[in-house]
Amino acid sequence: MTSSAEDRVAFTKRNWMGRFLRAEVSYGDVQRIMDRIKTWGDWLPAWAETAQQYEQRAEAAEQRGARRTAAEAWRRAALCWHFGKFNWHDDIDKAEHAQHRLTACFDRALWSLKPPGEKVRIPYGNAMMAGILRKPAGIDKPPVVIVMGGLDSVKEELQQVADYFLDRGMATLGMDGPGQGETGLTLKIEAASEKPVGAAIDFIERIDGVDASRVGLYGQSLGGYYVTRACAFEPRIKAAVASAGPYTIADHWDHLPPMTRMGYEYRTGAGSPEEARARVAALDLTGVAERVTCPLLVLHGTADEIVPFAHGERIAREAKNATFMKYEGGNHSLSNRHFEVRTGLSDWMARMLGGTL
Repeated sequence: MTSSAEDRVAFTKRNWMGRFLRAEVSYGDVQRIMDRIKTWGDWLPAWAETAQQYEQRAEAAEQRGARRTAAEAWRRAALCWHFGKFNWHDDIDKAEHAQHRLTACFDRALWSLKPPGEKVRIPYGNAMMAGILRKPAGIDKPPVVIVMGGLDSVKEELQQVADYFLDRGMATLGMDGPGQGETGLTLKIEAASEKPVGAAIDFIERIDGVDASRVGLYGQSLGGYYVTRACAFEPRIKAAVASAGPYTIADHWDHLPPMTRMGYEYRTGAGSPEEARARVAALDLTGVAERVTCPLLVLHGTADEIVPFAHGERIAREAKNATFMKYEGGNHSLSNRHFEVRTGLSDWMARMLGGTL
């Protein structure tokens, strides 16, 4: 599947164009970046060029005192750094540099989010997980939704999802768990996702002004696996949404695009493709999904080229209290149906946790 460099470019454009726009990368920027990409080796450099242009605009705006213009430019730079490296592992040093730039740029703009974001560090064993905490204005002790990405998502990209929860009176904790984003620079994938999720709930219980007895989870792609697994073993979770989550990775390993297999190799800390294949065997909901008893909303598109549609059906069939939403023609993570998906799942979460509609 997608064996040549040119096939990788075509596959990524076909599957992720909606994701770039959903994350609010401007259409004009996407067009110009795509025009510069001819081979897979061009991917990160093309995005980095635009990211650096936005960094320069941000610096210039700050020098003339235009803080809001600067903040928007920092956010745009961060997203370009992210999408340059999100699926690209040809040069790990360059990909990790892009991750550092993503973090640094977005951190400079956290104050400008509405409501503002607060950078937090979540204790996890002897390490820390990075998060962005946001609280809805004027709500006394709101419920909290932990927002998690997948193999190649980051907490910064998911702030657009967080906005929908916040608009409905729920606080959000966008989280880079092990193997993800900023945290992934030091911690590799943890198949037992109830451990980092449990640490995040422990952290929430120490936050003033939120209701830690009403905690929900949202996860997309591999995050859908993380959410389902966590619900099976963490009783403090009141409701969860799993979007495009895999039931298992190993059974369709050979059908994954090579960029994704390389991503698993890097993010599991494997030393070879063969070792990566062995390590992803732990990402399996067999005997686990059936233990989920809290309300679980499962979303999946019939045109998903990354995680087979049958995986979503199986999760929903085995979980005890699941609602399944089938999206005809929906692609991976439903980025081609994002308005109806985001409004639907956030309305559902508000009903489950006592938010506002």
